[in-house]
Amino acid sequence: MKIGLIGIHKLNQKEHFQSIHQSLDKNLYGIYSHSEEILPIFSSFPIKLFRSTNELFENVDAVYFANSLKPNIDFAINALKNSCHLFIEDISEISIQKIRELYKVAFEASVTIQLKLTKSFSPEYVQASDYLSNPKLIDINAKFSKRLRKDDYFSEILNNLFIANKEIQSAIKKISALVLPIGSNHFSLIHIRLDFDNGAIVNMKFNNVSNEDDNIFMFHNKENVVDINFRKHFTTIYKFEEGQVIREELNISKDTASSSEIKSFILAYKDTKNQNISDSPEELKIIQATHEIIERLNQSTSSV
Repeated sequence: MKIGLIGIHKLNQKEHFQSIHQSLDKNLYGIYSHSEEILPIFSSFPIKLFRSTNELFENVDAVYFANSLKPNIDFAINALKNSCHLFIEDISEISIQKIRELYKVAFEASVTIQLKLTKSFSPEYVQASDYLSNPKLIDINAKFSKRLRKDDYFSEILNNLFIANKEIQSAIKKISALVLPIGSNHFSLIHIRLDFDNGAIVNMKFNNVSNEDDNIFMFHNKENVVDINFRKHFTTIYKFEEGQVIREELNISKDTASSSEIKSFILAYKDTKNQNISDSPEELKIIQATHEIIERLNQSTSSV
């Protein structure tokens, strides 16, 4: 699979490029940019430089959009029209109307769009999946030692909702949010509650005044509780047997989430002919819900 890269233009993006290259490996075929500043970044790699996006689209099977898609939204639409699959890092600044347009064009071109949802591909979550069974309560607690900007929450919430939706498999009925602001741009605490049609509940907390960083999911299932720590990379299963709680720690593989995510993207490309591609896929509902939550966060500070 030949993959083109758009969104890397400056020398200070070197580490980001190296991370992408490590994930894509030999599949990274070319990069688009008019900037001379990026030449030292990839000069030691066998990667072609394209000065025209149309030329890039004609030579690759897929396009990886690094960073925000906002300045490259027209390129993304043209890539889809040229039958290129898309891997997108950040859609936080794109309206839901534009996102729907992207999926509609992808449907018409019979190609796929994959969003960067790295948490779903983390080995600690993947290996815990066998122990998850229609949880009725998911508690999500994230702590940050550095204050997040309002835009930073989009990716966090989107990743969390995709996991919750996958496990609960029901529509969101109600969204509630408690937000404690610090000034006009930051929050000390965010508590989001999601009620689903099947009775399941998701509690999502973001603590911005912590001394440490942490990210813990607790899945309360009928027969066990699954505790996943995405920050410290471990998973613990609590089982109830004969009136006792049995604790089991899973051995987590050394696979990286980013490499697993790209492998999934490549496999999806190879299996496109067998996929039921839709112009209104399930992920659009999750993206819509994320936009609704972000809007509530914005409203909470509008009067501060």
